[in-house]
Amino acid sequence: MKISEVTDEIINDYCGICEEEASDLLEAMKPAAQAFIRSYTGLTDAEIEEHEDLTVAYLLLINDMYSQRDYTLSWQKQVNPTVDLILRSHAINYL
Repeated sequence: MKISEVTDEIINDYCGICEEEASDLLEAMKPAAQAFIRSYTGLTDAEIEEHEDLTVAYLLLINDMYSQRDYTLSWQKQVNPTVDLILRSHAINYL
């Protein structure tokens, strides 16, 4: 499944979100997750669509954005290891 094929219903199911509580939040998180993937990998939107495993990273990023909505500072900033592994395998801007 490509990112463009991911529906709000799929996101809600994946993240365990009730539809009523998240529609506005999802509209902010979806482009943010895609922008993160673009900046991390250096791929264009069209190139991102060629890799179905990036959909998993997209869903994980949205889930993290939804579940970690409070602002806290930590000395140890970490990216989800699954997201990191998937995105690094497609990164072209580090070559």
